[in-house]
Amino acid sequence: MEFLLNDEKEISEEDLAIRKQLYAEFMDLPENFVSKMRHLQPQVGCFNNCSFCSKFSVCKSEYWGESSLRNVICALKYTAKNYTNDDLLLAWDRREHRIGVIFPYLNNDIAAYPYLDQYISLCYRELGARTRISTVGFSRHNHELNEMHKRICREGLICALGGVRLSVSQYGRVWEEKDGRSSLEEYCKDIANFLSIYKIYFEKFGAGSRRMCCELRFNPLVENAKVIQMDYDGHFVLAVSNYLFVSQNENITLEETFIDDPYNHSLSFTNDGEKFLEYNLPFMVENEKQIEDFFSQKQNSEREVEVYLFKNKDGIYYSIDPRLTREGNFGMHIYPTTDVRTKSGYIVTERFFLNALYNFKKRRGLSLRDLVHQSSFDDCYEVVNILKEYSKYYQEIGKKEKSVYILEHVVPLIEAYIKALQEAGYSSDVFFDKNFTIDTGMICNLGRAISLFKGLTKFVNEPLTPTHERNYGRHCSTMKQENTAWLLACDFHHNLLIEQLDLFNTASVEGQVSFKRRVEIPNFNIQIDENTKYLFPGEVE
Repeated sequence: MEFLLNDEKEISEEDLAIRKQLYAEFMDLPENFVSKMRHLQPQVGCFNNCSFCSKFSVCKSEYWGESSLRNVICALKYTAKNYTNDDLLLAWDRREHRIGVIFPYLNNDIAAYPYLDQYISLCYRELGARTRISTVGFSRHNHELNEMHKRICREGLICALGGVRLSVSQYGRVWEEKDGRSSLEEYCKDIANFLSIYKIYFEKFGAGSRRMCCELRFNPLVENAKVIQMDYDGHFVLAVSNYLFVSQNENITLEETFIDDPYNHSLSFTNDGEKFLEYNLPFMVENEKQIEDFFSQKQNSEREVEVYLFKNKDGIYYSIDPRLTREGNFGMHIYPTTDVRTKSGYIVTERFFLNALYNFKKRRGLSLRDLVHQSSFDDCYEVVNILKEYSKYYQEIGKKEKSVYILEHVVPLIEAYIKALQEAGYSSDVFFDKNFTIDTGMICNLGRAISLFKGLTKFVNEPLTPTHERNYGRHCSTMKQENTAWLLACDFHHNLLIEQLDLFNTASVEGQVSFKRRVEIPNFNIQIDENTKYLFPGEVE
């Protein structure tokens, strides 16, 4: 066996020995190690330091240089040839999720990998697999990275891409560190630079979650408050802060709800929930007598809502209007104390940005899903003004937490995004295109993000909403449907990491990993540290 790649005529004895070692390791694993590989990760660690990092990434990094990358790809190629004669030699049986597309990231940001162009080329040319890029961006001041990304788009590699996603959120260092090392202006220019480079990919393949898109990720709006559950004249009453919900029917029993179809983004449930009336309280509720006095005054309700009962490892919680409709979403979730959950409160999942887009389109006779043609960036800023109107309205009716949240978290993110699109030369129409500008709602309780949920869960990775349950819960989720996948990754201290991932265990205490093996090869990785300049978007030159 020669262990050569297509563009090689000979290799060093050292490289040959490494390829044989890796081949022997890979052949000791089952066939689905290559047929169901999901993550081929050529670097470990990330300098973005996001506070919602699902993998607790640390601010140091190691990665495979050119020769190490080639050695890994070659060993995978010759391993796969024992099982298939097709051109596709990686992920050919991952039918549950994107056959033939490989993900080069898990606890890293792949845009910071200086050999990404060679990675994409080798995976496509030698293994027949396309590469998905997902990133929060990189510093345009890093000449090496900047030129590498330009090569991807200049040298015909865009056909080897399986999608490009830019994540825009408030959780990078530019939003959280106030030491002058970064600035929001630099951040806007950096993501504009990324969008500008990959504009050729967008123009060729269009918008979509599997094509080119920007995903907007928002922090959770979480408040700790006392939760009251009581009966009033046969009606079930649920109250928290200055929110009050009363069942329309008497003597109801809320059945536990489960996700019925994990592939339905609008949420499909196993029951229809119950109809409640929502009241806006003029006070913060502390006891049942306040509620009884309120009803004695025959108050009018605000609106009709749907209420569902869910359970997670912390106990029951109530989900109010969790579904996304054609008009937007006004959901919230209420978490009473339980034997496990020692802190009570609520999470507002209202999609403020999405609702503002709906409002903008409605004024023009359009639905939320309709495209907007021949718009201007003034129209984009009209959406920002609608958000500010929402903030003023919520301030006036006593929902101060919503008012502050919109001004401090939603508006700044949307303004930065608009500015980046404009600087990158994109049409303002993409701002209104649901396939390009994807509002993913609030971040999930994954990894480091648990600290942002103010004690409403004790468990890392535990789903906190029906949407989270649909995404990665253990009962019926897209992760459970995908079942098993494999990871081969660069690891610290010159190790290669091999893991079998049982994805349906994402929300479990044990976690995804059901099998782990490390392979140590001396001097296999390149090491960089936090003192290296220009490692994260928004860093000042």
